[in-house]
Amino acid sequence: MTSQRNRSFAPPVVPEESKPKGKFKKSGHLADQQLKYDYPKGSDPQQDLFSQLLPETLNTIDKYKVDKAEIVEGIKLSPSEQKVIDCLSKILHEKSQHIDPKKPDYYTGNQTPDTIKYGSENATAPKLAFTLYEITKEYKGGDYVSGKDIENVRQVLQDLDSRRFLYSYIETTKTETGGRIERKIEDFKKLIHILKMSETEYSQEDVEIRRYEETIILLNPIFSRQIDSKFILYPNDIHKRTMIAYGSWKPSDIALRLRDYLVREISSKHYSPEIYLERLQYMVADKWMKESRKKKVQEYLQKAIETCEALGIIESYETKTGATGAPLMVFTLNKSWE
Repeated sequence: MTSQRNRSFAPPVVPEESKPKGKFKKSGHLADQQLKYDYPKGSDPQQDLFSQLLPETLNTIDKYKVDKAEIVEGIKLSPSEQKVIDCLSKILHEKSQHIDPKKPDYYTGNQTPDTIKYGSENATAPKLAFTLYEITKEYKGGDYVSGKDIENVRQVLQDLDSRRFLYSYIETTKTETGGRIERKIEDFKKLIHILKMSETEYSQEDVEIRRYEETIILLNPIFSRQIDSKFILYPNDIHKRTMIAYGSWKPSDIALRLRDYLVREISSKHYSPEIYLERLQYMVADKWMKESRKKKVQEYLQKAIETCEALGIIESYETKTGATGAPLMVFTLNKSWE
């Protein structure tokens, strides 16, 4: 990678009528789980992983008869799945009461939420009702929606509904005395569960006039856990802007993961993050790195960096020698990015 210093950028020109009109919150815990990656440490990661899991989690994995060799910690998604999860986060924001975190309906969706088992406790699971056209319109960044597009998003939702993910993280709550309470959340659970409702209108002659399909989705509690204090802010038109910056309506998963990592850093007010190049490569493409496809990872990573420059997230970056002697990436991020 060529070192870059003080490189200026010009965000893509967006027509006035399509400029963002606000932002939406995405759960910080959800984002963290999506950005988890496997970094080799000289031992069997599978053995380390399962030796650290709670007995309840191991029982759940055994219950669903999943091949343990295929299980990784974190929420690993395809580019299409990443976009759909972001769309659901935005729809949750728009269709929820998101002003007063003290009220019980805070980020619970537009349907009565369910109470489900979440790790070792019960938690509120938000519930959303929307049309497939609505989420597909968001998925396409507001562009024209075809029947094929709708079927594509339907399939992505169904694929997500068929998968379970292993996640483990710590929720921290501050006490009135200045201390803190740490709660470990660990589970092997779906991100979404789909319920479909269809409504058909008939004439007096029993002729079908109109069919209206609404999708109801129960979201994993991670979509709203501690979202009042741990969240990432995205502009409402992030999908369209990412597609423009990437030059295609199908950005790579590497571009999306780098974008989300850097936006998370901005949300945490870390404007000059440093990360060893190899760790960054594993973060955005651990599967390819394990397959020794480092050259391809580097090619896609460079494209991802250029995408984030075009988005206005990166002001400049450089590659220098770190304390270990390995290449270190140093980013300078746009403090006022919106």
